[in-house]
Amino acid sequence: MERWFQNTRGLVIVVLAVATCALLLAVEPGDGFPSGAGVSSDGGGGSATVTTVTTAPGSTTTTLPAKPTLEQGSTDTANIIVLQQQLNAHGYNVGTPDGSFGPGTEAQVVKFQQDNKISPADGVVNQATWNALLANPSSTSSTTTTAP
Repeated sequence: MERWFQNTRGLVIVVLAVATCALLLAVEPGDGFPSGAGVSSDGGGGSATVTTVTTAPGSTTTTLPAKPTLEQGSTDTANIIVLQQQLNAHGYNVGTPDGSFGPGTEAQVVKFQQDNKISPADGVVNQATWNALLANPSSTSSTTTTAP
């Protein structure tokens, strides 16, 4: 009996993965998997944190993964590059994304926060700032600015 269980365990995992994929495709059948959606785990079997955001206009709900808080001097290169790419996509020019959170990136974050009424507008990228950044750029009003 134990050997049968070990042999079918992989099959059960595959079936669950396929069912999950089918569910995700049913949620957004035109686009396949939701853009920018993902779940990360701590690697130790812990649960992932996911935030739900409603973007304007309309009543579209997008599930976004929780992102780390970033500020000037942060060393999370991968997430800083995502931040810089998103700022550029929204019209806040930080130049070529380089993964360095310096004064130019901070200044653009402050402008983005002010324009999107995110309080406090202190240049610290918290979850509210991530949610606004990861929303569809075409549904968010923004201005074009240049980095010093």
